[in-house]
Amino acid sequence: MLESLYQLDVELELILDHLESDDEQSRTFAESHLEEHLFPQIEEKIDSYTTAIRKYETKVKYQKEEAQRIQSLANTNETTVKWLKSKLQEFMERRFEKLGERGKKLEGKLSKVSLCTNGGHPPIWINPNLKEQDFPQEYLEYIPRLKRAELIDATINLGEIRDLQGRLIAKVMPRTYHIRIK
Repeated sequence: MLESLYQLDVELELILDHLESDDEQSRTFAESHLEEHLFPQIEEKIDSYTTAIRKYETKVKYQKEEAQRIQSLANTNETTVKWLKSKLQEFMERRFEKLGERGKKLEGKLSKVSLCTNGGHPPIWINPNLKEQDFPQEYLEYIPRLKRAELIDATINLGEIRDLQGRLIAKVMPRTYHIRIK
């Protein structure tokens, strides 16, 4: 039966306790158990973990590349659809200009096409040459933005930042760990 990493870790702790024992027989047994049983099991378990990790990393890489390929294909097809629709719309607009209302609809054997007026608010042109400060005040809004970089720097220097009511706003957290597989 294969033991879990946790079980192997518990067993390793017990063996290490016996290695520090004053009893020679206990130390000898611990050394032999460690070399013949525990180390090979740990090595096998680590190899199993790293093999699985590498397998899934390869799978993830392939899936991401495939997703990018499919997204690229979808983008190309979307561009084609937009181009075809624009050509059809241009044709329908010219037809409407020449024929009036009866030029708004066209039927094929498999489909119907209608030139329709967009709903909602009418299109509004806003002078792109003006800067925000050139517009009247009633049309401007001011949105507070967090100065994230400054907050991070201050938190690193002070350890934590609190507001006027004493509520914790930010604090330095302990670093986390990662594994490196070679």
